[in-house]
Amino acid sequence: MKIADMHCDTISEIWESRRRCISGTCADSGEGGSPQQLSRNDLHVDIRKMRQSGYLLQNFAMYVDLKKGLDPFACVLELIDVFQDEMEKNKKDIRVIKTYDEILENERQGKISALMTIEEGGCCKGEIANLEKLYQLGARMMTLTWNYPNELASPNIFVKDTQSGKNAGNDRGFNLFDGSNGLTEKGFLFIERMEELGIIIDVSHLSDAGFWDIARNTGRPFVASHSNARALCGHCRNLTDDMIRTIAGRGGVIGLNFYGCFLNETNDSRSTVARMAAHARHILNVGGSGCLGLGSDFDGISGELEMRDCSQMHRLADELERQHFTGTEIENILWRNVMRVYRELLNS
Repeated sequence: MKIADMHCDTISEIWESRRRCISGTCADSGEGGSPQQLSRNDLHVDIRKMRQSGYLLQNFAMYVDLKKGLDPFACVLELIDVFQDEMEKNKKDIRVIKTYDEILENERQGKISALMTIEEGGCCKGEIANLEKLYQLGARMMTLTWNYPNELASPNIFVKDTQSGKNAGNDRGFNLFDGSNGLTEKGFLFIERMEELGIIIDVSHLSDAGFWDIARNTGRPFVASHSNARALCGHCRNLTDDMIRTIAGRGGVIGLNFYGCFLNETNDSRSTVARMAAHARHILNVGGSGCLGLGSDFDGISGELEMRDCSQMHRLADELERQHFTGTEIENILWRNVMRVYRELLNS
């Protein structure tokens, strides 16, 4: 079995662990006085666990929270330092890639490939020069937003109830949201430069209006690295059927997200492989067999996980087989579709 996963937040967890240890609170957090390591840890993703599942490739997100009060560009540079340090320490097992051919070479050498991505385009502070610097450092995919508006675009914004001040709900138990604010003027400049450089545009977290701005103003395939089907779970982080068809028609790929709240819209938010398979079937029915991959969101999700970490990927493969996905469909989801997109987009 091979695995190609388009999204995890493991580097951010390691970065936070290092910061706790520097501040002297590492032992209090249950880490025994030492920061987490990529080689072996108690997170969802480490090299030992990836080896157990036969990982071909893992995207590692440099996730920046704009509301932490830190300079966002300095923050993303710190994350990249951690990423590069972990890659160097574990170079016998894993190597950074920037091109598709490097993935093939790593596979020949028995190494896992690591692709650096950026989660939160606001870390660039609206400066194209900062985007170009991230490209020079190896970033090859970026979301324009996380959960806050920034200089480039807006995510879907929850609507507040004017009396309670809480997020307004609908009759299905989900928060109402406003997705009408799309890309800014700078956002349009960014997506143009991203396509020129070869940074894959990632529409996960982006508003509905922003999604359609991307669709109308780009020419190359784009991705939703960790999003599910809104028809099955009405969360604003998920994709409508029209969005699924648009990504598929462009030749892009959607990464199946393992977070329980994006899989099921009842109060039972367990993450189960059966619910993952249901989203997979719907997305394939809508967009075809070439549009779905994996975007686990490991180390960025919480709650009750049937698949407790990345060593358990066989559980998903077994469930897809049990639900009568063909062998070709399963391979496409687990790794082939992501590799097809990277073959086209990671070529320089």
